[in-house]
Amino acid sequence: MKKFLRSTTALALLFATTTGMATQPKISLAYGNDAKSFVVKLESQYQDSKIKLINDNVQTIYSENIQSTDYVKKFNMKNLEMGTYYFLVKNALSSIVYTLTVNDKNLSISNKSKSTNKPVFKKTGNKVSVKFFNADQQKVDITIVDSKLRVIFKESAKGELIIGKIFNFKKVLKGTYTIRVNDGEDTYYENITIG
Repeated sequence: MKKFLRSTTALALLFATTTGMATQPKISLAYGNDAKSFVVKLESQYQDSKIKLINDNVQTIYSENIQSTDYVKKFNMKNLEMGTYYFLVKNALSSIVYTLTVNDKNLSISNKSKSTNKPVFKKTGNKVSVKFFNADQQKVDITIVDSKLRVIFKESAKGELIIGKIFNFKKVLKGTYTIRVNDGEDTYYENITIG
């Protein structure tokens, strides 16, 4: 029994460590030589990453897919209008968003926020809550289907940074239901059994 517990503990620790490493994009943003430039350094990942530069109106200015290799690139913002921009680094498990402000003289890197991209599902009794950080504020579809693939609920949201929903399964028939969250790039599933 002790040997089984040691093996289980070691396996759980290995899983937690591997998951932790995969969710942390190793990135640094530094000021460039020019007043309105910055340099991005991204260490190789277990997951491929996507980078985006978007403006305050959520329009993509630059986008690139990064394979599992080290990445260094300089971005010059001198030809962009004054205002607020967001630099996003996203992989399948998490994202980091930097807030950049361009004024008439220079660029400032003012804020960094990190989050997990996967939706968080939490079941309490017959209620299920879904929370999703929508870093690029694109369209997100939430759909619930029953075991016969009939759509019971469908809703879309766009332009929301944090999407949160609570579903009450108290008055539904017994069975298995699937909650599906699609952000345009990835789809996440959670099965709920009501018994």
